[in-house]
Amino acid sequence: MAIEGGVVYNEVDFLIPAQRFNIHFSYVSQRGLPFIREFVLRLVHISPVSKTQIATYFGLSPLETDEAVSDLVQRGDLTLSQSGRLTLTQKSSNYFTDLEDSPQLSTVQQAAVALSFDLATFSCLGNSTIKDSWRGGLSLSTNSELASKSESKVELEFQNQFSEIYEARQLPGIVSRDAKEQPTLYIVNSVHKLRQFPLRLSTEFKLDPKGTTLERDDYELLRSSKHVHELSAQELTRLSKPDNTMALMKAATILGDEDSLKVFDSATNAVNPEFLEDLNRLEEHNASGRTTFLGPIYTKDNWELLQKRLAPIVTKRVNAKKDFSDTRFVWIAPSDPFWGKSERVFAGLSDFFGRSSTKEHRLYSPAIYVPISDAEDIRSARQWKNELSLYETHLSGIAEGFLEGNVEMLLMEGELAVVIYHFSQPTKYPVSMPLGFVSTKKSVVQKIGEVAFRYVESSSGFGKPNDCGKILDILKK
Repeated sequence: MAIEGGVVYNEVDFLIPAQRFNIHFSYVSQRGLPFIREFVLRLVHISPVSKTQIATYFGLSPLETDEAVSDLVQRGDLTLSQSGRLTLTQKSSNYFTDLEDSPQLSTVQQAAVALSFDLATFSCLGNSTIKDSWRGGLSLSTNSELASKSESKVELEFQNQFSEIYEARQLPGIVSRDAKEQPTLYIVNSVHKLRQFPLRLSTEFKLDPKGTTLERDDYELLRSSKHVHELSAQELTRLSKPDNTMALMKAATILGDEDSLKVFDSATNAVNPEFLEDLNRLEEHNASGRTTFLGPIYTKDNWELLQKRLAPIVTKRVNAKKDFSDTRFVWIAPSDPFWGKSERVFAGLSDFFGRSSTKEHRLYSPAIYVPISDAEDIRSARQWKNELSLYETHLSGIAEGFLEGNVEMLLMEGELAVVIYHFSQPTKYPVSMPLGFVSTKKSVVQKIGEVAFRYVESSSGFGKPNDCGKILDILKK
């Protein structure tokens, strides 16, 4: 589990506003001369010559020689010296940088391009169309004054970044790729804003092998990540919850889970990845039916772990060729501000619901419970509907308070249980740390199921069931 570069304990997507612009501009490029005229200039560049020498060297007739030389004289590229030889003018001397170079003439050309820039660092994001949503991430606010004047700011940044943008091949209308012929910006004629969209910055939060948090990596898309790191740090501080370590230890006791606490270092009261490695080795060899993991369940590796445990159960049900609609498979989301703030959650939800049936039979009945205050909490219900709109028909509200809101569960009745503790330790980690396990041991699944369904099926008071009903029904009230 200890990998080079750190152990990932959480993943969060930050969303910063970006805009797409149409930019019309003029640039100065280098173009070559017609073949004969080019080589006449190259010959004269080496040494002044006479018209007769030019005719002899190139095998031209007197008429062809007169035409080539006259054209170059009229252009101001050749002049006659006092010795009667043709020489370069000051203008044509500037066409050359080295003795053996081809002469290049500057010319101003028009071009237009659609480019995107983020509104935090105003880095050019390229000319590809970016399509994304504001769901599954934490939105970061940027300078509103700069955003309102984005066209002027982008005009300035396009000038400053022109060389970088060209080198990145983001100016398809400019075809020259020779470093010696790199165009230069002449003038920006106009900048028009087209639309706004979120730039998604997927961020890994990591630990070193001893459990100390590491600095976050910079974002390759941005010219500088410092300002975005500052904005995200402010948002993380705003969302952070008090330390809940004791509450989670209590929850582990209620669930009969003694193993999860073994990964904590008593000296630091923090997760030690080396202890987790040791526990994983024990679990692998003692056939306990349990695997402990770090990070959200919907990350790639953890979701693959879940699917590996779920696959034999599903395969057996497929082969049985009968309906299992009476088997509940519930996903209880925690009251954690960082849960679901990654686009990876949507892939997990797609699997969770999409694999619940075949064309002929139901393999399990999926449901996801999301925390709200009560059945009258319209505001939270609307937020969940917007955030998980693709799965809105499957969403139910659950009254906040299940194991104090710190525990997430996925539970297939009688078959499989996943428990994830969302540790909040703001003095150690900028985001919560999900630590969980998956188990197929019948006694463990039964114990966890009793705790989960007891809460779901009970009430916090008269007329206040913890199961608040479908989110869509709440919004109809």
